Amino acid sequence: MYKVQLQLVLTLILAIESGLPIVNWTHSPVQQVSKTPQTPPDPNTTPGGGLDPSNSSCKQTKQRLTALIPPKNLGLTTSARPTFWFYIPYISEDIKRGEFVILTQDEKTVIYETTFQLSQTPGIVSISVPLSSKSVLEESKTYRWFLRIYCNKSRTDRADLVVDGSVKRVKMTVERERLINAASPDIWYDSLTHLGDVLLTSPPDEKFKNDWNKLLEFIGRKELSKEPLVGPVLINND
Repeated sequence: MYKVQLQLVLTLILAIESGLPIVNWTHSPVQQVSKTPQTPPDPNTTPGGGLDPSNSSCKQTKQRLTALIPPKNLGLTTSARPTFWFYIPYISEDIKRGEFVILTQDEKTVIYETTFQLSQTPGIVSISVPLSSKSVLEESKTYRWFLRIYCNKSRTDRADLVVDGSVKRVKMTVERERLINAASPDIWYDSLTHLGDVLLTSPPDEKFKNDWNKLLEFIGRKELSKEPLVGPVLINND
């Protein structure tokens, strides 16, 4: 080690005497290699996703709260006052209340909002924008909606469970009416509501039941075909 240091000193002296430029012997700082950026999450969330099924404020259930919506969370409707469908695994005693709100796409203006209670049967329920609502969905516009559940054991004012999605109103045409009657997922909200209303008000029909199950299978929720079709929630008179 001492020999190496002596050689360095002698080399430096010779360089000075010879008039040669002195090289900078200091080491440059080591640059840290940045980690490869992680791939951003897929924006196409699973219908009803984003929930915490282990939430301690809510009763544990076999199936979780689920919005019946297409994989990309955007569905079409031709109705100014559409109906929305959800699987809610709770009964009235399990929750303080539920909330449903429709907003403009920028989430700055409320189109419709309400609170509701559940019946004594967990299952697939619907929420419709009533005829009494002053605001309606306009053609060619997209809206955001949120459903929030406040469980009885919760000690905060925040919702325990939330599902959300988007709906776009399109103009009714002959072709779109045909798609709705054929239970096509292309006009999602109308097709689902058409089948749901028929199954709730008419005698059991295998064709309509099969069409309903196909729509559930389309969104990856085939297991919900075994759950009861309950119908409209109980809207509170706020």
